[in-house]
Amino acid sequence: MKSTRLLIIAWLLLLVPTLLLGAAALHLLQGEEQRLQGQVREAAQNRARSVAESIDLAVSEVQDGLLQTLRQLPRDGLQQRLDAWQQGNPLVRNVFIWQAERGLLFPPPEQPGNAEEAAFVLRYQPLFSGEEPWQQPSPDVAPITPSPSQSSYTEARKELRSLAQQAPTVVAEADVAAKLSEPAGTGGWRSWFADNRLHLLGWYAPDGEERRYGVEVELMALLARIGGTLPHETDGDAFLLLDGEGRVMQRSGPERENGMSDAVVEIALQSLPHWRLVVHPRTGSAGESSGFLLVSSLLLGAVVLTVLLGGTTLLWQATRHQREARSKTTFVSSVSHELKTPLTTIRMYAELLGEGTVTDEQKRSGYLDVIIRESQRLTRLVNNVLSFSRLEQGKKLFARERLDLVELLHDLLDSQVKRIDDSGMGLDRRLPQGPLSIDSDRDAIEQIVLNLLDNALKYAVEGEELLIEVVSSSADVTVRVCDRGPGIPADQREAVFSKFHRIDTSLTSRQQGTGLGLSIARQLALGLGGDLVCTGRDGGGACFELSLPRSRHEER
Repeated sequence: MKSTRLLIIAWLLLLVPTLLLGAAALHLLQGEEQRLQGQVREAAQNRARSVAESIDLAVSEVQDGLLQTLRQLPRDGLQQRLDAWQQGNPLVRNVFIWQAERGLLFPPPEQPGNAEEAAFVLRYQPLFSGEEPWQQPSPDVAPITPSPSQSSYTEARKELRSLAQQAPTVVAEADVAAKLSEPAGTGGWRSWFADNRLHLLGWYAPDGEERRYGVEVELMALLARIGGTLPHETDGDAFLLLDGEGRVMQRSGPERENGMSDAVVEIALQSLPHWRLVVHPRTGSAGESSGFLLVSSLLLGAVVLTVLLGGTTLLWQATRHQREARSKTTFVSSVSHELKTPLTTIRMYAELLGEGTVTDEQKRSGYLDVIIRESQRLTRLVNNVLSFSRLEQGKKLFARERLDLVELLHDLLDSQVKRIDDSGMGLDRRLPQGPLSIDSDRDAIEQIVLNLLDNALKYAVEGEELLIEVVSSSADVTVRVCDRGPGIPADQREAVFSKFHRIDTSLTSRQQGTGLGLSIARQLALGLGGDLVCTGRDGGGACFELSLPRSRHEER
């Protein structure tokens, strides 16, 4: 009986503290959850406001650039100059000339040149007829003051301004100089809603003249150019750019199954009336376990050794998982950003061709060349990702065959000649005259050489020289890819072959990249029984030397 009583007392002594600790833990967790949710909402609001500021700043710079070009256009041959501008700038969808008392002069309302011009005339008929004012109505939202966080988007806005300020090719330097003596004028932007869509119309009226002329912005091209303002690393948040009808025009972050029910931030955009930026928060937080850590500390007196051993093991596992997760997140973010650039370009030019508004054959051919070139770039990126995955898993297989290395290099370089010429670099081939037979994998060699060429075209284009040289001996053969770029410091020549490694210089910061190209090339070379090393070059520049055995070697 006494032992039973002692067991009950001991059980109660264990149960009561456990219940008390459980209740305390629940209370702490509830408070911690509320604190975390408040931090998530505040962080999402700050990030959304920063992104909205970036979008407004980017659009405003495009508008300023287009309006500045309108002011600089000479008055003689104005219609031809506007038409040439429209043909040469993908941001310009339509152009017009309007005069008081006479109405729209170009495009002629009675006989528009094509369906697009007819739709343009019909769309803005209330404006051109005087039923609507030219001045922009009062904005729906107060102006957003730019914050210091916009520095990360400076480069994107510079690209937009450069594109927006592309003047028609028919404007001569003498005409540009002559504009300084012309009278000033007034101009502005008018947002317009037709067919449930937003349109942006810019106009300029020189002082002393009764006519106005201007442009309508190609909104899809504008969106493609400002897509980079949405954050690439969202930490689980989803950023949606919605138009006035709620259609998703740009997206960044994970997909949301519940639509907009969990939206905590919605900010209207000043530069795009009735458009808004919506943020969906992430669904968790790593800090939610802090309450458990506090409660668990109360149990250390009873199970000190167990808790210490268990805590040490859990900490080691958490650190390892966090490190792996950070590497995977960085890799996915970098690859996604690399893939997004060619995809955005392909989509923009494909949409322009699909709309049928581009009638100039030379311009159409140029668009197709861009699509083909970006598709080839996309293929190289995908091949690198696939090779990296197989090499990491140890599943990379090499299809060895007897092949002529000289013929392979000639064919490969012939396919890259246009890309090399477009970059401004001169190609110097120093290959043997006759065949050079080796036992190796054709695709692996091509991928190694392509990665080396990409590396030179990214970072050594200012050197204007690219040398491809083959040196052979009885046992092996060496392919040298050399440039006259800034070179690689001696202490970095081995580190450049590490995964995700990029030399931190002003040159590399301007170039996108995952830091995998050289790592993949080195691993492929080792798998072929050879090696890939980096050396300096006399007179400046860098050389990458790929050594391959002439006969079959066992895979390493």
